[in-house]
Amino acid sequence: MKRFKDLLRQILTFFYSGSETSVIVICFLLSTLFWVLIKFSKEYTYYIDYPIDYVDLPLDKYFKDEPVDNLQIKVKGFGFNFLKEVFTKRNLAVNVSGLTFDNTKQSNFFLSESHLLEISSKLSGFTILSIEPDTLFLKYSTKTKRTVQVKVLTDVAFRENYKAYSSLKVSPDKVDLFGPDDLIDSINVVYTEPLILDDVVNDIKVSLAIVLPDKLISSPIKEVKIVQDVERFTQINKIVPIRIKNLPKGLKPIIKPSDIELSFWVAMQDVDKVSDSYFDLFCDYNEVLKSNSSVLNVFIDKNKYPSIVKLVKYNPTTVEYFDLQ
Repeated sequence: MKRFKDLLRQILTFFYSGSETSVIVICFLLSTLFWVLIKFSKEYTYYIDYPIDYVDLPLDKYFKDEPVDNLQIKVKGFGFNFLKEVFTKRNLAVNVSGLTFDNTKQSNFFLSESHLLEISSKLSGFTILSIEPDTLFLKYSTKTKRTVQVKVLTDVAFRENYKAYSSLKVSPDKVDLFGPDDLIDSINVVYTEPLILDDVVNDIKVSLAIVLPDKLISSPIKEVKIVQDVERFTQINKIVPIRIKNLPKGLKPIIKPSDIELSFWVAMQDVDKVSDSYFDLFCDYNEVLKSNSSVLNVFIDKNKYPSIVKLVKYNPTTVEYFDLQ
């Protein structure tokens, strides 16, 4: 603000100085002002571009040929009105569903002059001389319908010890697409905007827009809801015994170690729900018969522990086998 005041002070000082340079500048500015006033006070005839927005196009239709996107309005008006027009934005909404069908041209048509009153009200200060084209012919073809899966590309980072508690739910997980045969037939899935989140600690509940692969493809569903439960997790460590599977009767072998260190993650609210019986760790005696090896692999029955248990690990993954004679 201080710089502006200083600049203004310098300009005023320059004009009040009465120097030869200041007089020349003042004369130039005054002559420019009078020239602008004279030029913009005259009447001119010129064309104004009037953009068209096509609305309510049926989902199962698409334009066969690219329609005209501007009307050329020939107008007469003063220069100041044309200057104002440079900074004005407007458009004409054409309701495609309400257009009349022309049997001779096999297309729907729109009469530009039917919207003359609306255009005139938005071009106040001008006299409209003509509108080109006077008639718009719109040809469209029928789209094919295809139901496809909705998928989400995710880049989600959770805060330390926080993890997804449930699978990501997309609603609806399928949408109907409408488009030309040659475009729609090769589409099996449609994606949403990417889900990008950082330092997540709360449940995820967002809406994401569907990204259509081509402008000729449309869908009645514009966005889907994304839901995922998030919980704070803790790591649990246990010592679990190992059993020998497929052991013949009468054999009493020794394995070392006989117990194994097991770790897993579980939501804080589910800690009390996890039982030792969920974890079945074993080695298979058939490995001895096949390889005659004294080292056996350790396996875990993944079907036994519930989905609330995450990232199960155990160590060691092999044990030594000794057959007592």
